[in-house]
Amino acid sequence: MKRLGIVAVAAFAAVTVVALGSGAAQAASEKESGSFSSTGIDDDASGGAKLVVKNRSDGKFEIKAKRLAGDATYDVLVDGVLVGQFTTSGGGSGRLRFRSRPHSKDLLLGFDPRGALVVVRDAAGHDVLAVQLADSGSVGGGDVICCIPDDSGPECEDRTPAECAAEGGTVTTATSCLPNPCAGTPPPTDADVVCCIPDDSGPECEDRTADECALEGGVVVAADSCTPNPCVSVVPPADDDVQCCLPDDSGTECEDRTPAQCAVEGGVNAGAGTCTPNPCDALPPPSGNATVLVKCEVRADRSKVSIDGNGLATGSYAAVATSGANSANAPARQTVGDEVEFDFDSDGGDIAAGATAIAADFIQGTPPQVTGAIVTLGGNVVVSATVDCLVK
Repeated sequence: MKRLGIVAVAAFAAVTVVALGSGAAQAASEKESGSFSSTGIDDDASGGAKLVVKNRSDGKFEIKAKRLAGDATYDVLVDGVLVGQFTTSGGGSGRLRFRSRPHSKDLLLGFDPRGALVVVRDAAGHDVLAVQLADSGSVGGGDVICCIPDDSGPECEDRTPAECAAEGGTVTTATSCLPNPCAGTPPPTDADVVCCIPDDSGPECEDRTADECALEGGVVVAADSCTPNPCVSVVPPADDDVQCCLPDDSGTECEDRTPAQCAVEGGVNAGAGTCTPNPCDALPPPSGNATVLVKCEVRADRSKVSIDGNGLATGSYAAVATSGANSANAPARQTVGDEVEFDFDSDGGDIAAGATAIAADFIQGTPPQVTGAIVTLGGNVVVSATVDCLVK
């Protein structure tokens, strides 16, 4: 039954990163997936988003939704930019697929969805589904995006400025290799595209080459011109900010959020209004008392850890495993009931199956110990435990 709900169900990406080998090979293939959750507008609606990236810059991004209204058109927005639409079947299912090299009915993947808020919006302007993928594609640690000459064309790589110069590369202003900012370097691609450039007042539509759009952090959209503006939804958002009750070490904090933002941050939508007086004080406490079960196993050539949370409030949580000076973060997952589970492993087979990759010598100490923590999306520890590990 469709209704304007008061309580939003938290949603976040349950992310899987597949690492192959070490060094440059680790970035050869990456898979990330996230489950949509309803913001309360349509409790039955569900679906998922999946990103596959090969060789850093060759991507496929697919969105699937089900149990929406039948024969209806929905907008898909990525960080507020309209990137496409789909029309559902009579049974309420819909799909949209983007590729760096489009096939048939695919749309051009002119944006990097990692770290972005992805929203499915109905024709009335209500955000129905929301999910946020982990930001695993941005450069850091002083690295830049570097276009390195190659016989088959310039390759996009993470490098320090010095390493980029030493390899004869060109430093770009791009923050990701998806979409590929090096595709036309040199010479730049001449054909202009419609580019949606981020701006504080909303995305601006400009004519740019695909390379220029990527360098400005823009989104390439499937449109012929900037009139009418293809970067924004034809139907403005119907939902203003709501009172969002977010978990905090000292209790529950009330913050202004959109329903979609509240959902992906693991909050509870307390409806329209201000946070004074604090509406979160009247919310029921989380179901049960949060607990965590930590298990770990160490061998001469392998480290293995599991962190399972129980008695959690509905929402999205991440996990942190620590042993000695080593620490690893598992991407966020949404609760199933009041539980959430995380695995860490150095075994390639388990990593491919979804475990967070750790080194074979990750587990340290005498006796070997691991501290496992369930944390909120803001990094606050919900519950933690330290255990001795099984040695084999």
